[in-house]
Amino acid sequence: MTSALSRVHWRWEEKDFGFRFLSGTGRKKGEYYQAASAGEFYIVPAGQRKLAKNRLNELAKLVPAPSSPRIVPTPWSDYDRDWDWIVTTDCALLNYAGCLDREEIDRREDEGVARAMEFVFGLLDRPEPAPLTVNLVRQVHRALMGEIYPFAGEWRTVDLHKGDGPTRWPLPPGGIQPLMDLLERDVLSRSPLLSDDDETVFAYVAEVMCEILALHPFREGNGRTAFITGNLLLLQNDMVPLDVYDRWSDQARYFASCDSGRIHKDYAPLAGLVAEWEAAALTRWETSHDK
Repeated sequence: MTSALSRVHWRWEEKDFGFRFLSGTGRKKGEYYQAASAGEFYIVPAGQRKLAKNRLNELAKLVPAPSSPRIVPTPWSDYDRDWDWIVTTDCALLNYAGCLDREEIDRREDEGVARAMEFVFGLLDRPEPAPLTVNLVRQVHRALMGEIYPFAGEWRTVDLHKGDGPTRWPLPPGGIQPLMDLLERDVLSRSPLLSDDDETVFAYVAEVMCEILALHPFREGNGRTAFITGNLLLLQNDMVPLDVYDRWSDQARYFASCDSGRIHKDYAPLAGLVAEWEAAALTRWETSHDK
């Protein structure tokens, strides 16, 4: 969620994919196909339609032709505002899947976790262990969110906060990129980290995760991106990958551990949790393989 009111709201009519795109809540037939400003206009590309073409044409006839000299052919590629600001009135993010409710978004995002893990497993086929880079973190996020959100792999352009709690991630004055460059120089550059000492691996996984979470570089999916990036490090050390939702098994400890790393650069609490989660993951794997 953003920490300020969004500039653009959208909603669907008749479950069309991105059919309504406008300022405000929108209740009039005349608002069909209207973009954020008066006179702006857009159409839904054929590959993204959920309504039959003839029904779209019928609805299009209900509004006047655009009077603005600037026409918006499709909000997915030609809209000139930040995607981060485009939400429904109840703060669901603009998404490719046409999701209006949290349950459907959760299902789609779970599918994204599976895709991102496939991407990570694919990196293990390389002749040499893949080093962590800013670009790789962006690739993980694209694999995670690319089928859902138009901002996948792009740095956020808004402040973030979680629920009604005190934790905030203001947008840095210079944007996210300079801080990610520092993260790559100071932390990611120490990878690939290969060690026979499990504690050394857990400590580095925790540091990488904490630093990604401290920046919260993306509009959505930062926790999952941190976990999946950490999984690559575990897999490179012949360990079992974590379930990205392990963090909800003890939310209070997880949040406190993240705060220790984010605020005080104390990664030991999260390293301890990673060790616990790894032990549980190994037990699950052994049970499923009858070992």
